[in-house]
Amino acid sequence: MNDVNAADLFPESTSAPALDARLFDLSRFPLVRVRPRAVKPGYAFVWGAQMRRLVKLATPFVLVAEHDEHESADDARLCAAWMRTHRAMLAACCRGMIVIEPRIEARATTRETLRALTEGSGVRTVVVSSMRVAGELAPVLLKHTAADARSAARTQAL
Repeated sequence: MNDVNAADLFPESTSAPALDARLFDLSRFPLVRVRPRAVKPGYAFVWGAQMRRLVKLATPFVLVAEHDEHESADDARLCAAWMRTHRAMLAACCRGMIVIEPRIEARATTRETLRALTEGSGVRTVVVSSMRVAGELAPVLLKHTAADARSAARTQAL
């Protein structure tokens, strides 16, 4: 008698997408943290693939990343382009992006750079001083952005 398990009944394409733990820390989901060690030249291609998988979970989340002044301009542009290209898909789940910049003197510049890169992506962006502040802000973004989206949908329906 042949034993059949669930994996035999459902092909991989219909199962939940696997996320690479080397790139994303999901231990505090719906707060999704980009692991700083994963941000190396060329990482944007993996980031895009992992973002698709994250969005396929169809669960609201907030993305948190530490500002990396050494991130390549190409990677930053590729990530920004991915966010603009997948705006509708991203807006369905990503309630915001929080960037941690501990240096007060660099925060305004980081905010402007982030605004320019994410313009047209539909994702709210915030620059904060620490992971503690990001952790406090994430529930606010999750709550208010979801309410804003429902309100906008109601307005469009009328």
